[in-house]
Amino acid sequence: MKELIRRYGKWLNKRVLTAAGLCLLLAAAVVTNILVNRGKPEAKETEAQKPSDVTQVSAQSHTADANFFAAYREERDTVRTQELAYLDAIVSQGADTETLSDAQKQKLELVNAMETELTVENLVRAKGFPEVIVSIHKGNVNVVVGADTLNDEQVAQILDIVLRETGKSAENVKISTAL
Repeated sequence: MKELIRRYGKWLNKRVLTAAGLCLLLAAAVVTNILVNRGKPEAKETEAQKPSDVTQVSAQSHTADANFFAAYREERDTVRTQELAYLDAIVSQGADTETLSDAQKQKLELVNAMETELTVENLVRAKGFPEVIVSIHKGNVNVVVGADTLNDEQVAQILDIVLRETGKSAENVKISTAL
């Protein structure tokens, strides 16, 4: 018996230590999960969130829709500011002529895209769409409109504005709704 304990003792100790280590890791994961989720309220369905209350859900949908557009614009502005700062840093560092020329070209393209996006957004708003986002990137134009649906006439109006202002072809334009 002593020989069996001596022979398998090391093996049993390694197994026990491994199992104990896994248990400790599991316990640490549970405690971390509890601590991270402690401050978050649980998602409970209230009367206002039930699908039967159409007006309340519709109001929440429009609020979420407006929040989407505001958040998108804020993120886009932040990224654009960072891109411009990066390009300004390249220009101010006095890089070689080719790099300097490329940075200035990219900056000009970015500023032109920003101006065109703003122009198209304002023209689409003038057609009766209070919320719209236009994104011009690598030859493609994406338009997101805050509407439940768009009929053919509305899509044609938006497409006409985008084509006229951007000079892009229709196959490079994507129009969608945020809902």
